[in-house]
Amino acid sequence: MPCLATPPIDFSVNTLRSALLLGLLAAWPGAWALEWQPVTVPGEAGGARPVGTGWYRCWVKVPDNWATLGGRDLWVESVTLTIDSSHAAHEAFLNGKRLGGAGSFPPGAKPSDGKPKRYKVPPGGLAKGKWNELAIKVFNPAGLGQFRGNGPSIQGYFLECLFSGEWEYRPGTELPPLGQALEAKPPRAAYDQFHEASRVLFEAQTLVHGERLSPSESLARFELADGLAIETVLHEPLVAQPTHVSFDARGRLWVSHYVQYPYPAGLRQISRDKYYRAKYDRQPRPPPHHTPGRSRVTVHEDTDGDGAYDTHKVFADKLGLANAALPGRDGVWVMHTPHLLFYPDRNADDIPDGDPVVHLAGFGFEDTHSVANGITWGPDGWLYGAQGSTVSCRVTLPGIDPPGAPGVHFEGCMVWRYHPESREFEIFAEGGGNVFGLEFDADGRLFSGHNGGGTRGFHYVQGGLYLKQGKSPGKFGPPDNPFAFGELPMMPGGSIPRFSHNVIAVNGSAMPDAWQGRLLGADPLHRHLVLSERSVRGASFTTRDIGFPVKNSDVAFRPVYMANAPDGSLLIADFYERYIAHGQHYQSQIDPTSGRVYRLRAKAKPLVADTNLSAKTDEQLIGLLAHPNKWHRQTAVRLLGQRATAVTNAKLRKQIKAETGRAALHGLWALHQAGGLDDAFAAELLGHPYPHVRSWAVRLRGDQHELSTGFFSAVRRLAKREGHSEVRSQIAGTAMRLPRDQALGLATGLLSRTDDIDDPFIPLQCWWVLERHCENDRGAVLELFRDGSFFRQPMVERHILERLMRRLAARGRQDDFIGCAGLLRNAPTQRHRDKLMAGFSKALEGQALPRLPGELIEQLRQLDNPPLVLRVRLGDSAALGQALSVIADTAKPAKDRIELIRATSDAGADGLKPSLLILVQTEPNADVVVAGLLALQRFVDDSLGQAVVGRYPEFPAAARPAAISFLASRPAWSRRLLAAVKSGSLAKRDIAASTVELLLAHGGSVAAQARNLWPSAGEAKPTTQAAEIARVRSVVEGRPGSPYRGRELYMQRCAACHKLFHKGGQIGPNLTHYQRNDLDTLLPGILDPSREIREGFEQMHVQTRDGRLLSGFLTDRTDKLLILRGIDGGDTVVEQSQVESTYVSPRSLMPEGLLAGLTDQQLRDFFAYFRIAQPIRN
Repeated sequence: MPCLATPPIDFSVNTLRSALLLGLLAAWPGAWALEWQPVTVPGEAGGARPVGTGWYRCWVKVPDNWATLGGRDLWVESVTLTIDSSHAAHEAFLNGKRLGGAGSFPPGAKPSDGKPKRYKVPPGGLAKGKWNELAIKVFNPAGLGQFRGNGPSIQGYFLECLFSGEWEYRPGTELPPLGQALEAKPPRAAYDQFHEASRVLFEAQTLVHGERLSPSESLARFELADGLAIETVLHEPLVAQPTHVSFDARGRLWVSHYVQYPYPAGLRQISRDKYYRAKYDRQPRPPPHHTPGRSRVTVHEDTDGDGAYDTHKVFADKLGLANAALPGRDGVWVMHTPHLLFYPDRNADDIPDGDPVVHLAGFGFEDTHSVANGITWGPDGWLYGAQGSTVSCRVTLPGIDPPGAPGVHFEGCMVWRYHPESREFEIFAEGGGNVFGLEFDADGRLFSGHNGGGTRGFHYVQGGLYLKQGKSPGKFGPPDNPFAFGELPMMPGGSIPRFSHNVIAVNGSAMPDAWQGRLLGADPLHRHLVLSERSVRGASFTTRDIGFPVKNSDVAFRPVYMANAPDGSLLIADFYERYIAHGQHYQSQIDPTSGRVYRLRAKAKPLVADTNLSAKTDEQLIGLLAHPNKWHRQTAVRLLGQRATAVTNAKLRKQIKAETGRAALHGLWALHQAGGLDDAFAAELLGHPYPHVRSWAVRLRGDQHELSTGFFSAVRRLAKREGHSEVRSQIAGTAMRLPRDQALGLATGLLSRTDDIDDPFIPLQCWWVLERHCENDRGAVLELFRDGSFFRQPMVERHILERLMRRLAARGRQDDFIGCAGLLRNAPTQRHRDKLMAGFSKALEGQALPRLPGELIEQLRQLDNPPLVLRVRLGDSAALGQALSVIADTAKPAKDRIELIRATSDAGADGLKPSLLILVQTEPNADVVVAGLLALQRFVDDSLGQAVVGRYPEFPAAARPAAISFLASRPAWSRRLLAAVKSGSLAKRDIAASTVELLLAHGGSVAAQARNLWPSAGEAKPTTQAAEIARVRSVVEGRPGSPYRGRELYMQRCAACHKLFHKGGQIGPNLTHYQRNDLDTLLPGILDPSREIREGFEQMHVQTRDGRLLSGFLTDRTDKLLILRGIDGGDTVVEQSQVESTYVSPRSLMPEGLLAGLTDQQLRDFFAYFRIAQPIRN
């Protein structure tokens, strides 16, 4: 809108001035007639604008689903108009209906507050298939204003259209004819180009509240299954936007009010993607140094035992992104993203003893609807939490980790845990759904719901790897371990619509008997609860829906969290919000004043009154370990663990031995938390009749990351005889944490069995045990396969052989290939060799066959039908001739031709040089040209240099770096290169600094010519880095950028060398896990790449005995071969016998000037993409 660049204006004077000039409108050359004229929006800064009141107008044709009433509410209810406002007044109209405005018009004109404005487009406000008229009335008192930023824009849930360009303008105060949605496209000022939404968002001045019933009216809308009763125990204003409930040892209710959601307090978005994953201008500080927010934590108590909460206290307020609070260990733990806080309260007076202690930092908040959440106490004394799918983390331990520590990085959904005493943090299980809330059942199994369909949730096991969101990883990034080769499944549940995002295992004495142990899911989308039964499926479960016992027709009923309560009932936290999609919340369609908590129970069941466990004796608490309520049992476990007396521990051991069911299991948990579980007693418990006692004995001792000799021997024996699948699954999970010999010893025991061959968990868990040691202890893993009987184990044959061979071949080092040869050599039958070759082929899908060691070639000779490329490498003369024919055939796939170029080059095929010379002079495919140049580089022929220099201008752009590397590799060719640069036929800017260094290293006349062209090469440069870092930082953080535009810049400038998520080359380091959010780390590395070179990517110069000088970083080295990867991406294999000398350069292969030539907006866009936490896709 008209933006005043002048000091504050006296509107009374300007009102008069506007009135005098109205109709003359002399601010622009020539008078404005009272008709629509073309103008440009936003217009140039400082340009003159019409004085007084006038109208801007354009038309927009929106996607059909934005205007389809009766379709999905999400689309038609998620359209907003954004105006980067100014101090001038404005009103916005769509098809003649007012959307909103800011400031006021003459007489009595007042400016707006200068902040951007966003207005909701009501359902039905857009015409389907027509050109909708957008008109904006403005008052411009000085004639110096303009639309700020990019001009107005319209946003839907995923798409947006920017109205930057041609508009129409008409002066005057009177209302022109409006409201004409047109059938035909207007001749000008018409927009219909939509793209992924990336315009930054902000909280609107006025929030849009949806329909809302009173607590009593909403309660009356419930539809309950027979025998159930529900009541409202809390509602607004006592509770608002509840996302978590928990209970202390006195049975009191703690509620987390996530009222600051969705925008972090005091922060500003600087970029975002269409999924609402945003980058903010800074990291929030922890309380009390933070920007005060609106979230709070309250505690509620029933003091007279009548079932109603009658006292209410605020424990902590003015919080930011605080979505969960958990009392315990003499205080309260608060998930206050990006920090896990502990508020000490040793005297339990509900007043914190001081400022909160920051135990963890670095949780992501790119999308505040999926931040770290759901903290809960595990039976083992660890604090467990979840992370949703659209954030990432880099968790550090303040006070323990040094400043700048990289922390524990993870992108996407997972389950984490933290031990308050040992200060250990770890990822418990990777993947899952958009995890919100965690639930331990009566036996200590861990569950969560899922925001997708087809399941009621996930069953998590220790060290489990699950597909993120249960979908293709395109939106959420690749698996953290590229060699996982599989993931644990969701619990199958049949045809289930999305979604039951929070799930609990019902276990309370006031709930129906038939519900005990069953899963209850909260579905906020469909406004009901769903009851499901579990059926054993090996080490996990399937589910079957029984019914929907709780429904509510109130459109704002949104159950988001549930908990088994101390009184034996079940509490339901209702976010109470008409608009439930998080994108709508970012669009300010949210009501932060509403919320309810309900109690669900069986009518015929009494509530438990004895809920204050803090005053119980140890003897009483031990008795509660057999209580029918899970809350009583688990709270007693924690209290006994905290008190930790020798006398009580002795009683616990006695009870564990005497009991045969869950009382023994809870006794084990209490004994462990009290520090009373030793190896001898744990070994004794491996024979306990209750399988979960055996399972937890293994897990609790395995958490030490190494087992004692005696306990390891006992577990190894158990692995061979254990009859319960979940116990065997836990043995595998524990093995993943152990040293090599113990890990492999347990895995081999499990793999020797046949009863788990179809299990959904155990085979993959066993593979992950072996895979974990393939990198550094490959020999120990391969040693297992020297035994033919191990090969023949059904579990090994079906689940391990193909994966192991694939893992070795995919890693692709010479020693890995030698390992492949050993597997083929030891395979007892053709069937086993076929399994191995299936893995080998899968590893090399889409890739050229690399140079293979002789040991592997010898084994591959024995294949019945080897492919052409393999026959070439085996020296088949007929195959060599056939290969040359394929290489010359441009109709053949480029991958096949490249593979054969490399193979024929390694085999020294006759006639290769003339064939390749013709190829590089005529070939249009850049990758084929690069392969040809790398092969030609082996030939000592001065004429090749002239041929490449002559062809250089016609080379595909992507092949030119390889051509320059080719020319710089030999002195004679280098002279050709330098002559071409001197004559201007080859641009000097095409020569990277690393190539200049290589030219200087030739010495003699080559070095002299190079120094003449680059006089300052090798000299220290004046340091201006600090100033440039400050400049780039100010540009990047000053205004928003688009990751979608930035993606193209990244692909042009970085992707040839670096992989980010799924895309890019493998010349430089993979940037996915790099600290890309930290400009202090990023900018020095980009602006001065040689300042600090990452280990393993140092530039090496290799002088060969045949006169070549090669440059690149070392990808592999054996006693026979040395493999260099150059800046052109090609791998050069050099026989060690041909190496004359090597030298490690202090200069990085990464070119300088990466950001050169980028405009300020392009810099913002580039870093908006480069700093994203998760991949974006169309």
